[in-house]
Amino acid sequence: MRFGYVLSLSAVTLIASVGGAPAQDFYAGKALTVIAGFPPGGGVDGEMRVLTRYLARYIPGNPTIISRNMPGAGGIVVANHLYNSVVADGLTLGMPGRSGFLLSNVVPQSNINYDLARFSYVGGAGSAANALWLHRRTGVTSLAELQRAKKDIVIGALNARSENAIAPRVLASSERWPLKVVTGYPGFNEVLIALERGEVDGLFSHEGSVANSRPDLIASGAVKAIVQSHDAFPGVPVLADIVADPHARALLGLVTTPSLIGLPLLGPPGIPAERLEILRASYNRLMEDKEYRAEADKRGLPVGRALAGDELQRLIVQSLSNVPARVAKEYMAFAGIKAE
Repeated sequence: MRFGYVLSLSAVTLIASVGGAPAQDFYAGKALTVIAGFPPGGGVDGEMRVLTRYLARYIPGNPTIISRNMPGAGGIVVANHLYNSVVADGLTLGMPGRSGFLLSNVVPQSNINYDLARFSYVGGAGSAANALWLHRRTGVTSLAELQRAKKDIVIGALNARSENAIAPRVLASSERWPLKVVTGYPGFNEVLIALERGEVDGLFSHEGSVANSRPDLIASGAVKAIVQSHDAFPGVPVLADIVADPHARALLGLVTTPSLIGLPLLGPPGIPAERLEILRASYNRLMEDKEYRAEADKRGLPVGRALAGDELQRLIVQSLSNVPARVAKEYMAFAGIKAE
């Protein structure tokens, strides 16, 4: 019996070890890289950098954390990189972004070489309502004034497939609001620069995209939320309450789902289960860190209700992997995606 016990214990120890070291010691002395899918200065980059400043204290072994940026196509570039080029050892994670990435598998597309449901999800935070923010020089300070506006209001956006471009285009089509969307900005910091130069008049995004780099624009009243995707800002109309067309409401529901999910932290498929559990447990503990949450709040990037990795994975599979054909077709039309 004694021999059998020792043999069993040795087997358990072997199974729990990788390269001769217990899983809990894996991160000691190593570097963990976290890559943002957007350039420095915007909300995604800001959320990534606040997180990386605190995460190591909760990972056993306290690894060094390296912050990187790999912008492109609303997070799709870094998502392709994680899925196809990164070793699934738990030492490289990414934050591709919200809508561009989370909506990328709605329809098959040649430049998207990953299955959204197969990533190793660590957790998600920053669930937030998106709003249509307009500069005061437009003279529009309410929904009623927007509906009466005669001059085109130019909205700066990142790429045609993201919520920040699709939502205002849907509103221009279904509600006949005078919104003209201009895409091609690499990040929201560049949109804000264009806003101050007068190149654009507003943007459709969550508060953190403005507050992370230019909180004065909101505090001074230079920009104001006119409508919002979900009920977050007092006195601001919610899209579902004002959009009459049921097809437009369904499409807006799809493209604003990523803002409810928040910003995912994830790795390539196949991270060893014991390492993924370490990362998930560390992330969950970080989400309760008062100092971390206070800094995120201060920078206009509130953590909100955080999602555990397994919950996040289920939500993405349920909400974004089986989109009704009609909604998917309308999404393609507004995003400028051709059937392949």
